[in-house]
Amino acid sequence: MPPVRVRLWQSEWDDGQPELNQQRALAAIRSSAGQADLLVLPETCLQGFATPADIATLAIPVASPCVAAMRQAAREAQVSVVFGFAEAEDGRYFNSAVLVDERGDILLKYRKTHLYKSDHGVFEAGTSYPVCAWHGLRVGLLICLDIEFPEPARALAMQGAELIVVADGNMDFSAPLHRQVIPVRALESQVHVVMANRVGRGRDYTFGGQSLAADPFGRCIGEASAHQAQQLDVLVDRQATTMARAELDYLQIARTTAPGVARVIDAH
Repeated sequence: MPPVRVRLWQSEWDDGQPELNQQRALAAIRSSAGQADLLVLPETCLQGFATPADIATLAIPVASPCVAAMRQAAREAQVSVVFGFAEAEDGRYFNSAVLVDERGDILLKYRKTHLYKSDHGVFEAGTSYPVCAWHGLRVGLLICLDIEFPEPARALAMQGAELIVVADGNMDFSAPLHRQVIPVRALESQVHVVMANRVGRGRDYTFGGQSLAADPFGRCIGEASAHQAQQLDVLVDRQATTMARAELDYLQIARTTAPGVARVIDAH
């Protein structure tokens, strides 16, 4: 099978400006028609980062005109897309991301489980790590801080994920950390990990770019600039996880429970 074409869309987004951000996101989808199988946009890209003061105004349900427009654009461009947004559900708010396929169907929704300090008082934490089938691969989603911990990526891998997509919103002072840990997450679970980050100045932070992709051998297969908007195109080999595990399958020998060690992996 041919490799999957993944486009990591690193650009500037405006906090608290949903109309402007949606137009940028729709333009990114349209421009990727025929160029990518999967387009990845950053964390909360549709609204930017919310605060306790504006979350009720900015957050949207999955069944909203904004998400519907993203789904229609994906269908028209025949491109699958992952994008982050501030989700509202029954008076509760989540830092969420969805995978929409080229038919405009939502295959996967994930809610950020590891909240950064600026998320507290704005969002509730998610509680699960779902995966889905997409283009011959099992796919899972993570958001920003999640990737700094081994457990979320391992939970996805234990459910069969071969590709982990990270919608990132990482600041300039910690972007180098994600550059370090993403190849490690890929290696230790023998999966592809791809990440799209913001760049430029936001309301409270400057974002550090360095969107990145790593293969199941822990090798960096693409990296974007730390300071400039950039569309990074990488190829994901659908057989790479099988090849990486053929010699030594880490998931088969990893001791997720051991004497004196609490179980830390709970995928459900």
